[in-house]
Amino acid sequence: MDHARIVASLFALAACASWAQPLRFEVASVKKLDTSGPPGDIPRNADPAPGHFNMRNVPMRMLLEWAYDLKDYEISGPDWIKIDERYEVIAKAAGPVPESQVRQMLQTLLVERFQMKVHRETRELPVYVLLPGKGEPKVKEVAADAQPSFGKGPGANFLAQPISRFTFMLSRRMDRPVLDRTGLQGRYDFTIDLSGLGFNGREPEVPGGPSIFTTVQRDLNLRLEARKEPIVILVIDSVNKIPIEN
Repeated sequence: MDHARIVASLFALAACASWAQPLRFEVASVKKLDTSGPPGDIPRNADPAPGHFNMRNVPMRMLLEWAYDLKDYEISGPDWIKIDERYEVIAKAAGPVPESQVRQMLQTLLVERFQMKVHRETRELPVYVLLPGKGEPKVKEVAADAQPSFGKGPGANFLAQPISRFTFMLSRRMDRPVLDRTGLQGRYDFTIDLSGLGFNGREPEVPGGPSIFTTVQRDLNLRLEARKEPIVILVIDSVNKIPIEN
């Protein structure tokens, strides 16, 4: 092999090695907090600048959900990650980077500071699936620049929201995850009576309200169906409660 080819090969190997390195924040502070009460918000809750990440007073589960872009039912680990322990993570990349890279940086940070080991596997889980009904759904597609909001009146008013926002809310309140299989890709205005829906499968606060299975069909012309579906799960094999010092 001539000199030019050797040099080109070395550059290619170096590029591959560089690409394979995990992405890291330039600076990061990770603290375990002694606190209780409601947790902080899951979004970055202080600094929206590209390449910056802040979460305060959050359990490990919320950090994992954001880092790996997962729902809570897509994570399996020790019970304490759900709410017991709270953390503060403040970090910054070397410069502005897209959110996808910030998520990868947070993954690296959690693995390194909490000595975390994970793997993925597929499990059959009981779920509800939101499906089309007979005829057109009772939702109104909105313009691309419409501002999303949520209001309460005679029913719950979803304004300029994707159907996934509705299924996310149902997953929080029902006894199993709800998956969107409607095929509705846009953002919509729609209203549904949730008075008969409790939280996590419990009885509703207002007894005697109509079943969510009834109102999904009546108000939205969609339907909920119980199934078992294969779901890819992030399994936390081991993770420390106390992070390595900054």
